[in-house]
Amino acid sequence: MHISEDRISHIAHKIYDKLYNDDLADFPDERRALDSIKDSIEGFFSIMEQVDQAVRAKLASYSQAKVPGSRDWEILYQKFYAEELAKKKW
Repeated sequence: MHISEDRISHIAHKIYDKLYNDDLADFPDERRALDSIKDSIEGFFSIMEQVDQAVRAKLASYSQAKVPGSRDWEILYQKFYAEELAKKKW
């Protein structure tokens, strides 16, 4: 899943505003805080993309190909997705 820079920026601003407005965090440097939040979001989506690609490759390697979107495919996808996340300690 590719997320645009604008979307990441929007999400980062929402997180920043929520933390600041609810007095959960005080940021001495707004730009640095937003950059840090953006880096975290990008890292998260990068890992999710890696997991998705690994799961899809695993499903494609089956001798009896599963049809993407079918019930069997979805069940195996969720199972393998959870396994891949566990490998990455998520």
